[in-house]
Amino acid sequence: MTSADTARLLERLRAREDGMDGDVREVYRHLGRAGVLAPSWPEEHGGRGGDFTETMVLLEELVRHGVPQSLYYISVQIVGSLIMQSGSEEQKRELLPRLASGELAACILFTEPEHGSDLASVTARAEPDQGGGWVLDGRKTYNLKTGYADLALCVVRTDDELNRYEGLTLFLVPLDAPGVTVRPMAALAGEQFHDVTLDQVRVGPEALLGAPGAGWSLITRMFAAERSGLDYYARARHWLDLTAERLTDAGREPDSTELADLARHRARLDAGRLLTCRAMQQLQEDRPDIARASMSKWHCSETAQAISWWSLEVIGVPLLDPGRDEGVLEAAYREAPGMTISGGASEVLLDIVTGARLLEDVETGGN
Repeated sequence: MTSADTARLLERLRAREDGMDGDVREVYRHLGRAGVLAPSWPEEHGGRGGDFTETMVLLEELVRHGVPQSLYYISVQIVGSLIMQSGSEEQKRELLPRLASGELAACILFTEPEHGSDLASVTARAEPDQGGGWVLDGRKTYNLKTGYADLALCVVRTDDELNRYEGLTLFLVPLDAPGVTVRPMAALAGEQFHDVTLDQVRVGPEALLGAPGAGWSLITRMFAAERSGLDYYARARHWLDLTAERLTDAGREPDSTELADLARHRARLDAGRLLTCRAMQQLQEDRPDIARASMSKWHCSETAQAISWWSLEVIGVPLLDPGRDEGVLEAAYREAPGMTISGGASEVLLDIVTGARLLEDVETGGN
């Protein structure tokens, strides 16, 4: 497939012919055939045996070339990484090469109508059946990209006798299983959210990720990957580059205030890149740190939000013309309010960071 073929795929994607986001999976399969979707994974799992810096460059390039990255990031960097760290050998063998090739896509079913940031309060349940499998019931909402996913990482409650953290379990649920209903939800942002109902959904023992009741420890580990801040940093960098281009349209010279603001946002992006690198390096070295990752996500999402709003301030109403830059900045403006909520609300992240720092002070005597 040539670069012209890739361009045609992206053009068709932007038309959103399916009435939702536009199905990006054909683009991913094209990239998967080139072996670039999981550059830091081991070769036996479909990767290239590289390090985290290759993943960072990949995401920067995906965003710069207008390839939607959310489904990729969820499938490979979050769900795939957790399977690699905590899945069974059979799950790794069966699922990881398919995720790395773009053949398989995954989503996350965590949030419920009454339980967002407080995942320990989820009410969706799984009961064991007589055949060694499980039966799942419940409702999940505000789930990104579910309409394009084949597999869902789902958290449910399996034990009411233990405390609310110890009674959680993770499952890998096929979304074509009987009893799974996926409905699109209206949203301000350009990306489609879904509401998912699980009604007596039967899964086999192979769907269990980790041990029953071990869900919270796995979720905590997953957060270190989800909250690296990489996806927010990459998008914010692209938005700032586009805004800088707009500021010089038709030979216009930015004024001193605009130049100072541009430099301030560049400095925040540089700091975000360093925070992201640190979080990803710790993951690569199998030293996940939820507090450091939370700091990175907080900083990068707050920076991305600030850049999208600043773009409107300095460009004005023309930014809202979706014909410019394929509507990237206009979509960024609509997405901005949710950036400091999804993937960990800023207030929750800061609570994690400060709590960890207080514990460090206790352990080291404040030195």
